[in-house]
Amino acid sequence: MHSHTPPPHARRLPALSWLVALMAAILALPASAQTQTNTQATQRAINFLSADVVHWTQENNCVACHRQGAVVYGMANAKANGYDMNFVAANGRTNQQNLDFLAGRIRTDQLANGSWIHDGRFYRNEKTSFSVFGLAGYDQNVSTQYSSALVAAANWALLIQTGGRWQSDHASFPVDHGSVSTTARLMTGLAQAKQRVDPAQAARYQAVLDSAAAYLRNNLNNNDTSAAGDGMPYTFQMAWAMVGLKAAGPGPNEANTTALDQLAERLINRPSAGGVPGWGNLANEAANDFATGSAIYGLCLAGREPATEPRLRNAIEWLKTRQSADGSWRTGAATFDIPTTFAALGLSCFGDFSVLVSVDGASRQQLGVNIPGTQQALFTFKVKNHGYQADTYTLSVPGGLPGWSATVSQPTLFLPAGDEDTVTVTVTAPPLLYPALTSEFTLIAASGGAPGVSGSARATAYTPPLPPVTGTATTTIIQTPAANSRIVIGTGGTLSARVTSGGTPVTGPTRGVVTFYVAGVPVGADTDEDGDGLYTSSWVPAVDSWTMTGAQDYRAVYSGVERAPPLANLLGSLDSRTLIIDPFPHLTPNVTIGNPPAFTRETELDIWGYVTPRTNGAVIEYAAFIINGGPPIVLTPGHGGYVGTHITLADGPNIIQLTARDSFGGVTTKQVNLTVDRVAPTLTILSPVNGTSLGASLVTVTSSVEDQTPVRVETQWAHVALLEFGDGTVTARVNMPNYGEQGILVRATDSAGNVTDRVVTVWLDPGTPTVSTTFAEGQLHGPMPGHQFSYGVNVQTVSATTVRVNGGAPISLPRGGGQAQLTATLVPGVNTFNITVTSETGATTTLIRRLNYDVQAPVATLLSPAPGSTVSGIITVRARVTDNYATVNNLGISRDMSSIRAGVLQADGTWTAEFDTRELVDGAHTLDFWMNDGVGNSTIQSFTFNVDN
Repeated sequence: MHSHTPPPHARRLPALSWLVALMAAILALPASAQTQTNTQATQRAINFLSADVVHWTQENNCVACHRQGAVVYGMANAKANGYDMNFVAANGRTNQQNLDFLAGRIRTDQLANGSWIHDGRFYRNEKTSFSVFGLAGYDQNVSTQYSSALVAAANWALLIQTGGRWQSDHASFPVDHGSVSTTARLMTGLAQAKQRVDPAQAARYQAVLDSAAAYLRNNLNNNDTSAAGDGMPYTFQMAWAMVGLKAAGPGPNEANTTALDQLAERLINRPSAGGVPGWGNLANEAANDFATGSAIYGLCLAGREPATEPRLRNAIEWLKTRQSADGSWRTGAATFDIPTTFAALGLSCFGDFSVLVSVDGASRQQLGVNIPGTQQALFTFKVKNHGYQADTYTLSVPGGLPGWSATVSQPTLFLPAGDEDTVTVTVTAPPLLYPALTSEFTLIAASGGAPGVSGSARATAYTPPLPPVTGTATTTIIQTPAANSRIVIGTGGTLSARVTSGGTPVTGPTRGVVTFYVAGVPVGADTDEDGDGLYTSSWVPAVDSWTMTGAQDYRAVYSGVERAPPLANLLGSLDSRTLIIDPFPHLTPNVTIGNPPAFTRETELDIWGYVTPRTNGAVIEYAAFIINGGPPIVLTPGHGGYVGTHITLADGPNIIQLTARDSFGGVTTKQVNLTVDRVAPTLTILSPVNGTSLGASLVTVTSSVEDQTPVRVETQWAHVALLEFGDGTVTARVNMPNYGEQGILVRATDSAGNVTDRVVTVWLDPGTPTVSTTFAEGQLHGPMPGHQFSYGVNVQTVSATTVRVNGGAPISLPRGGGQAQLTATLVPGVNTFNITVTSETGATTTLIRRLNYDVQAPVATLLSPAPGSTVSGIITVRARVTDNYATVNNLGISRDMSSIRAGVLQADGTWTAEFDTRELVDGAHTLDFWMNDGVGNSTIQSFTFNVDN
């Protein structure tokens, strides 16, 4: 046994050249990174699991608790949905060979009591539950050769159920955490084994299933997280509960169906961290692959569809992006085969071809005893196309007692993807029926698009009383064919059995029914009308409808009969063995249909093909085209087997079938799917909005598409996405290398070639404006009228801009830039201008400019003579003259306002001039300084002095 992961919370699943280069990079991506369909992703997962698990099994010589059982179940389901089992996996064997090997190894390891155990003592419940789970899928979808092993396991399970559950005995998170998952797996095995036992035992199985389903319903709101507990707080536990409820059937008053829908709603509304569409183990946890694959499969079982559930659709797409290049899902704490298995289960459930058949109403109807005329029972069946492609189904109803017949209301049924329809099966019984008859019929809907894909459901017509559950035991022994005999399709043989009770033969015709099953299908029954004690039925597998070949389970099931007291009732019993079903021994006709397009805009089409015999001596006796399940267009083959005709197609999906029958009884039918789509996709660019201005060259473009066929979405030519469902949203990040007005093109092309283009125009400018002013930083100005200063702000940019100065009113400039004219009221000293220019794309440039405003004239300081002093003779007048901002341009000095002369600027920065005071009378005089600065401020400043000559 391999090692397992830690307990919960210890770990959690946790220009042309650039266009050419971009396309090359896209094409070089691994397949897992490219858009892929559900079918492609599932096939890759099957191919991986097929070889990997066989290799592990051989290397370890062990059937682990979960590795084989879960994978066998997943691969068996994939086979039933039309996946390629002939693909040669990495170990050199086909997928089918690997699947058969794993199923056989599970059977080999089964103990005599019907269970499986690890190392002779450990984990019996867990290992048995997974092994039974795998055999149930194999028995239902691949081969019934291990039906007896499945029944033995079911009988063991009956003995250990407690309180409706089977308790987990291997605490491993998340693979087999909790008793809910253990219970669900064993319920799956019991439900399948119920098809392989006598009516009384089947009733016991159903009672156990009902008890288990009640246990699940009672724990829907149980949040116990313990390893052996009964809670289902985790996403994967909810999904397992859905598996169990589905296996148990609708339940009393549809209780199980109601619980399934309740769990589905919880999953749809359970958020994950960051809004990721997948699921985490708990609400608001990070999405992981195991939980997401489990949830998708559970929602499939609950009947939810991606077309109507956006959460489910988006989760499927998210999960596909997580697939590794080798086809596995390896992220998270779970061993990678489990997330891969459940991802494959979920995706295969929504693959191209799948059909579900169910009885609509009662599946059992009672007929009268000893009625002189014939009697009829009418059963209604639902057939649903659960795949992504339209399909045509061939309907057949094998089974029944001798003299009974069953007819279906139509031999073929055409269904578009996701659609369902009802058909009626009429069972006609002969007159004078005996008591205690059970006549079983199975409606089989076989896919024309994927051979091997089919769905079935069983109905029973009976006369009272029903088979007893108490009485004397009987023994049924098959007489013919012998074990491992071969039955050839188209030829058949005689099926027979004897029934004894206490060594005494049970003879007919009034002592019950023996029904013969091959591959789980009732193919005949007998009441021993002649009373010789040999119950017989002739069976010829139909060439055109029987598809199950190889080793299959063959069993004779005696129904049992109630007898009037004092006679004891005879209980049901069965015998089983393996038959080898050989294919039709002759090559059936070769049928080829010309290569019509899968999608087209045309409603008229010339269709042609070839039908030729492949067996020497055979001739084609019948050839016909069938359009959408309608009446055959019978044609006579021409030269080389050519057949052709003109057909009219309907809008939407169409199925074209060509069938041929040769003189040896060989039948071959081929079909092609063709969808007429004359409506272009509805395309809306959600973002960016037309006319938006953007400040980054990397633009996120989100588009919404609606169409009925798969759509290819191209964003700006280089970014390509495929919407497999025909609708959804696409997001691409587009690099826009140019500036200014730019167009973004989104093109949606549906599979029929209808095209819708949408363009949004955006203004792109990732740059910032260049800003300058008409005055320089620190520029000096002198007095102005009213202190008003007019100036301009120059803006260079490709975008429209808004200019604000010191938070004032905005001034708008058009695209391309320009000059904003402004006026400011200056104050003496430093005036600061905070200029902000904002582009329409949100880019901002801030510029600070300072302007000095000088309204003050120069000031003189008289150094000599000192003001008020007395002088005589010739004197030198010296003064220091200063200005607050500007330079002193001119200085004139006079005495008593006359005889002005120019001041001389000295090296030390002082101004001087000479005066002869002898020209003056003694007494008080003035020295007058005539001054102006560089910006036009001027003044006269006078100082007094005394003359004494």
